[in-house]
Amino acid sequence: MKTRTKKLLLTFASVMLFQVTFFAQNSDYSLIEKELTKKQIELLNKEKEVIKANREAFKASLSKEQLEILRDKSISKAEIKKRLVATFTRTQRQMVQNQQIRLRKTRENFRNSLTNDQRKMLRERIDKIQNAKDRGELRDGSRVNRENRQKRRN
Repeated sequence: MKTRTKKLLLTFASVMLFQVTFFAQNSDYSLIEKELTKKQIELLNKEKEVIKANREAFKASLSKEQLEILRDKSISKAEIKKRLVATFTRTQRQMVQNQQIRLRKTRENFRNSLTNDQRKMLRERIDKIQNAKDRGELRDGSRVNRENRQKRRN
């Protein structure tokens, strides 16, 4: 149970600290927003606001030592997370756990509110994105597709 709790804390800390939004790209969200009901859109917007408020509350709870850990550019992000999680107070851990639970419930509520047509449309879009040939490439070509990486490994 302790490793599971640590994993959950680490996940939430990364979300909170590195400000990962609920939706990674607004352009993709605006495309599916047309297909959602008003109730679904309200649910998502409300949850985004709650996430922002929780993030701000968490940031406000950080001590000077914790902020120094975050500002240290000489260590990796993984090491920053590890050090930061080790310094969390009981209240901060509880904030992390509550946020994770809330996100799970929100995702479940959203999934339950989807109609079969919406599920089908979302599945088609996800499949289209996953099957795109240029997925994963940057303009300068520094990152390549997963397929190419798998070929190199073999």
